[in-house]
Amino acid sequence: TVEELWNTTELETDSLVDWKPAELERRLNKRIRWPFVVIWGVILGVLAYAGYWAWGTQQTGSDLVVVAVQDAARDLGDTLEPMAEAVLALTATGDPIAESILTASGQTDDASRALFSVAAELPQTQSSTRSIASEAATHALEASKGLTSAAAYVGAVAPVLTPPPLITDPESIDLATAATDFGSWRSRFETMLSSLPDGVMTPVTQNLTAIGNRLEGIQTAYLDGLREDDALAAAAALDDLSAELSAAWDLLEAETEVARQAVVSQIEAAQDALVSLTG
Repeated sequence: TVEELWNTTELETDSLVDWKPAELERRLNKRIRWPFVVIWGVILGVLAYAGYWAWGTQQTGSDLVVVAVQDAARDLGDTLEPMAEAVLALTATGDPIAESILTASGQTDDASRALFSVAAELPQTQSSTRSIASEAATHALEASKGLTSAAAYVGAVAPVLTPPPLITDPESIDLATAATDFGSWRSRFETMLSSLPDGVMTPVTQNLTAIGNRLEGIQTAYLDGLREDDALAAAAALDDLSAELSAAWDLLEAETEVARQAVVSQIEAAQDALVSLTG
């Protein structure tokens, strides 16, 4: 019957009435070294805290480097205005390198290298900032290099482009003295030419090299005129030299202006990059 079926499937609840949680076996309880459990718990807690602290410290360090980069960028920007003013001192006048050029260039060099150095410490997550800082410093260094190189070039070349004050009257100078005077100026010219660097005002260097190759012929024509008591021939030789030097001077002025514009472009590029860093 249903009642019999129910009785046979009824839960035996009597066994649950006296249930209590089982206690660990005494021997097992003795085997568990509770002090070590506590120690390991403490260690894990310390490690977790240390990891969190290290992460926080890394974030703080990164922020400090970013601030340092911004400060270095401002310092570099402060040197670019004097640099732009110093460019005005770059002229083909033959004057020695202006003090303003040397001062501005030195300050920009130092500030650029400082920005390079601090930007290198930026983490990989700040690679974009590091790239912009590197770009700004590179442009600034190129501006400084271009300015000092051009100024040094002009300072070396311009004084030699003045025609030598040689005598053309055969009665006023003997042949040996005339040869010595021309030879002295020619030696200065050739010494200057041999000292010119590659890659700076190349058209001027090429022109001066061509003049140097013609000096032997000009000197010979000058001395032959004196030897033959032909003042006109001697003067004609020096006129040819003066014309060569005048053309070289015009070219030097033109290339100096090209160099100035190149420096200005580098300064402006550096300033544009710095705006991205300093806001």
